[in-house]
Amino acid sequence: NFDLRDLDGAPYPATRLLGRPTVLVLLRHLGCLFCQEHLSRLRDHDQEIAGAGGRVAVVSFAGPEHVRRFALALGHPYLWLSDPERSCYRALGVGRGGALNPFSFTDLWRNAYSTLRGQPWIPQQADLWQLGADFVFDADGQLTLAYRCRSSHDRPSSETVLEAFRKAARPARTRAPR
Repeated sequence: NFDLRDLDGAPYPATRLLGRPTVLVLLRHLGCLFCQEHLSRLRDHDQEIAGAGGRVAVVSFAGPEHVRRFALALGHPYLWLSDPERSCYRALGVGRGGALNPFSFTDLWRNAYSTLRGQPWIPQQADLWQLGADFVFDADGQLTLAYRCRSSHDRPSSETVLEAFRKAARPARTRAPR
């Protein structure tokens, strides 16, 4: 168990994430365009997730005030949490990329393309090497997806996340034995 922070900076024990099926997205950093695209693709499934009693929770290692501004700017209806000590990242085994990770061809091309479209990439935090992850778990905390990104542009497809969410949202009596 570990504490996260809500957008007001108050402690938010990780155990509060239990009790309903949850898609947990750990961001690389707030300026990560791949993370922002991933969150936008998940938003296409908001009604299904909410209709099944679930939620999407997003964790960033930025401070609560920074996360609040970012969340308001994006406008996604997620539960936004801050983890400045990265206790969640460590507990879930989410690592950091290599020295060239944020400078891969895919990253450089995506950032240039975004700038040409009028959406320049502006790093929001000093650590560009932190990797992200997606976890999906049921109300009891049983994982149906543990996806630890291997590079800055590596994210599971929204279909993969949604399939894992559907498994997590099934009533306990209809889940396959483990």
